[in-house]
Order: sequence, then structure tokens, then C-alpha cells
Amino acid sequence: MQAEPFVPSNAFSSLIIGGVIKINGVQVPLTLSKTISKPGKPLLTRVEANATVGGLPPVRPPSKLPPPGNLCLQVSLEPERLGYGRVGSVYPLGIDDTNQYALPSLVIKVAARRRSDDLAREAWFYEEMEDIQGVAIARCYGFFTAEIEQNSEVLDWAESDADYDEEEVDVRGEDSPSEDDDDLAEPWNPYALTDHSPDGLVIEATSGWDILFKRNEEYEKREKLRQERRDKRDQIIRSTRAELASVRNGSDKTSLSVLVLERLGDVIPIGVPLEALKPDVHEIYSDMGRFGIKHMDIRWRNILAAPATDQSIICPYHGHKHQWHVVDFDLSRKSNFSHSRIESSADGWLRTILDGLEEGYVVEPWD
Repeated sequence: MQAEPFVPSNAFSSLIIGGVIKINGVQVPLTLSKTISKPGKPLLTRVEANATVGGLPPVRPPSKLPPPGNLCLQVSLEPERLGYGRVGSVYPLGIDDTNQYALPSLVIKVAARRRSDDLAREAWFYEEMEDIQGVAIARCYGFFTAEIEQNSEVLDWAESDADYDEEEVDVRGEDSPSEDDDDLAEPWNPYALTDHSPDGLVIEATSGWDILFKRNEEYEKREKLRQERRDKRDQIIRSTRAELASVRNGSDKTSLSVLVLERLGDVIPIGVPLEALKPDVHEIYSDMGRFGIKHMDIRWRNILAAPATDQSIICPYHGHKHQWHVVDFDLSRKSNFSHSRIESSADGWLRTILDGLEEGYVVEPWD
């Protein structure tokens, strides 16, 4: 007997969840409303050879979903935390028996205090890649928010507040520098006499002294930009710490945001041969590259086994069901890099990660 198809991912306009907050020490159910996601700043290259035809990011394909529904999803949070990171925590969900529609196993990502914008950006990327939800990435059932009192007890917020005390605010995301971000490239030596700048732009000059002058001028512009960004970071840190002090005084309301996702499986095993799965992992990143998406967070923990369900979808680009899916898009960027350029960038890092796993160790971006 064929299973009933899953309900469309845009079927829910509200969410009722138990186990997330306490008021005066008592757990209470919370009602959240579906909210518009937030696009991030695009990542653009000025190097024509690396860019798409026309130099613009790919346009989002038309949605294949039916008109948005008005259903309410009733769930309860299960106590086992599956993951914890910069943006928030992930928990499994128990689905209320009153829900009369087919759903996969679900998880919820609960934003840490002041991380709603980051989670809204992640939701936007799931929407941007609607065509490969259930193919190369998890299905996403919506981004939901609610206003709550500042002094409400919310899961791991006390833990995330402590993290803010111990370390500087992480202001990555929209302005995160990368090897492909021309405006944020690492400082380069202005005294290296060559007729090409590091970002591929030809510098016209008649002599070494002309090149040196032009490079010094370019270097000063870049340093000015870098200082402006350092000033912006410091301003964010100061304002966030001031906000944290205000939060602790319980002076106002705050926003609680969650993302409801399909539950995926385990991480890639360590210390075993991986030749059989390597092509599939490379293919799912190729799928994302077709949408102009650079993940910006390629890590072992962000590549998970596809769910064991008969409703997995055959990849329209590779003609088979992928065995692995990608998660965590809060740092991702929509770019005008060509599909081949995004593929090659991801492939190099994936080889490093997968080779390390075969040898029995995990390579992280900060290693």
C-alpha cells in the first residue's frame, strides 16, 4: 500500500508547541505565527571568468507548491537535544495525534536570544532551494515567531547568554570574508611588482613605479574598507552587550523564532572507506550550486544521511535519490558565481573533509 503523500511544506500558518518556555517556573504551550524570511546580502564577484552569464545571481525558480495553507501544526518538544551552535539548538518534535495529515519525522531549530535574524536568513535559503528540498537538503515546514516576555525561561537561552559573556559577538554572515569575496579579500603585498591584482583585475601601467603607486593606492582603499568593517563590528558588539544588559533587567519583550525541518539521519561514519558515498556528497553540493548558493559552512556535522522514507525524491539533475542531505544555511550566500566555480570551490573542501574522515579524524573550517 502506497503511503499518503506528505502535506505541502507551506500548509501551516501557525505552530503550537509545548516544552519550549516556562513562565513563573511553569511550562506553558506557545503559539507562533509563520513569518517572512530574510534574504542575506548577495556574494558577488567582479571576475568575469568566475561569474554567471550576465553577471547576476540565478533567479529563484517559480514555486511548485499550492497556495499557502492555513493549518495549525501542534507539536511537543522532546528533551533530547540533537545539536547546539551559534544560532541555536535543534530538538526532535513529537507530533500531536490531532494532526490529521502526513508528515515526516520533524525537528525544530530554536534560535538563541538575538539570533532571530540569522534563523530568518537560513529559512530564506530553504525557500530559495525549494526544488531540492527532500532531494539534497531537508524539507522545511516554515519559519515561525512569537513575542514573549524578556524574563521568560527559554530552553538554552541562559547557556547562550553565558557564551556572549565569554567571547566576542560573532558578526559573520552577511559580511563574512571568504576567498571569493573580492571586496573583502585578505591584505595583499602592494610591493609585489606584477601586472595583475590578486582579484584578477588587470592594472595598466608603463613601469614598475607606476604599478607600485597604483598598488599603494589600492591597498589604502582596501585598508580603509577593512577599518570601516572593524568599526562596524565593534559597534555591533557594544550594542549587543548593552542589549544583553537590558534583557537581564527584563525591561521589554523579545522575539522567539523557530524553524521546523524534516529530521535527517546520522553523520558520515569515521574511520571507514567512503569511496561509495563520495560521489553522492559532491552531487548534493552541485545541486545547490545550480541555485547560486555557496554553503559557506561545509562541515562534517552539516552533512547528514537522508531520512529512511519511501517519499524521498529522485534528483532531477542526477536521476537518482541522494543518500545524503545538507543542513545549516545561516552563513550561506546567494552569489553570481558560475555553477562550475561553486562546484570546484566545494569539491576541494569536501575532498579534504572526506579524506580526513576515512583516516579517522574530523577536519573543521578553523583547523
